[in-house]
Amino acid sequence: MRTALDAAAIAKFRVEPNPMVVAMLVDRRGELIHSAAHVCYGQPHAEARVLRGARQAAVNVVGATLYVTLEPCAHTEKKTPPCVPAIVESGIARVVAGAPDPNRATAGRAAKAFAAAGIKYEVLPESDPDGAACRALIARYARHLYVERPWTIAKWATSLDGRIADASGAARWVSSEASRSIVRDLRASCDAVVVGAGTVLADDPQLVSGRESDRFATRVVLDSHLRTPPTAKLVATARERPTLLVAARGADAERRKMLESAGAQVVELAAGADGRVDVAEAFRELHRRGVRRALLEAGGTLQAACMRAGVVDQVAAFVAPVVIGGGGPTPFAGDGWSIASAPRLEEVRVTPVGTDALVEGYWPRV
Repeated sequence: MRTALDAAAIAKFRVEPNPMVVAMLVDRRGELIHSAAHVCYGQPHAEARVLRGARQAAVNVVGATLYVTLEPCAHTEKKTPPCVPAIVESGIARVVAGAPDPNRATAGRAAKAFAAAGIKYEVLPESDPDGAACRALIARYARHLYVERPWTIAKWATSLDGRIADASGAARWVSSEASRSIVRDLRASCDAVVVGAGTVLADDPQLVSGRESDRFATRVVLDSHLRTPPTAKLVATARERPTLLVAARGADAERRKMLESAGAQVVELAAGADGRVDVAEAFRELHRRGVRRALLEAGGTLQAACMRAGVVDQVAAFVAPVVIGGGGPTPFAGDGWSIASAPRLEEVRVTPVGTDALVEGYWPRV
């Protein structure tokens, strides 16, 4: 279990809101057969991957022990198949879980299924150091389980002096191709990619991963007054890739008709005092539509609004070794924070990406 815990960090910033989980198969002699982690949201769980690895290696797992950092799942109300039936069918004789699942939809089901199948099952108690560490590993997953909005990753790319574009608004390209490739991977790992109308009007993006093998994230535009033109690339491809525009209630009916005729979906929500869609309500709407992981690729106005509305959970900031200067835009518009009160990311990781640096961390809960 200690070895599994040490390996779990491979999934950090890649699987949320799912938990980081590692599974290890050990034969009757105590020899490791195979190990695997849940490495990316939307992809197979650790237990499924470790069983597949054993099959590919033509290893017989009958009588083996499975060590897994979290209680295997048994519910079907999710994007990937449950792991418990596959474990039962495999012939594994014993399962040791590091922590119980805090998800009410699946908690306790594994124990019942394993008992019925004659599989020995135990969960490490919290008093055990490894049991405590396994519970700590899933703390963010547990906190987010019943939050009715997606896990949201705020992404931006800046120069060394904090500009996302030059004074004319040109932003292509601040970051390197290596960084843009990672962004495409991020899009493929999310259920939705969210921008504001300003980004659509300025950049006319497509917001795709670029690989046909990837699942299609819904392109979402927070567009209070339906300024997105029907000729925008997002709308022009709306029949091939899902596109949702979130407008303020009472938006122009004719514009809505044109956008829907082109294949886009439009939903109207209540507006705040400023006439714009309430950001928190917009993200709750995405959750109601099945979005559990969202990538925010917005300009400074929407980015700042999302930060202040408390809908951001994680940050992926690309910093390029270029100085732009002048009056170019920054990732955040409006008033900032004082040094004393400024949010500081938690569990920060800095990774070289080509000539750039990727700074990742969790947005602090205040």
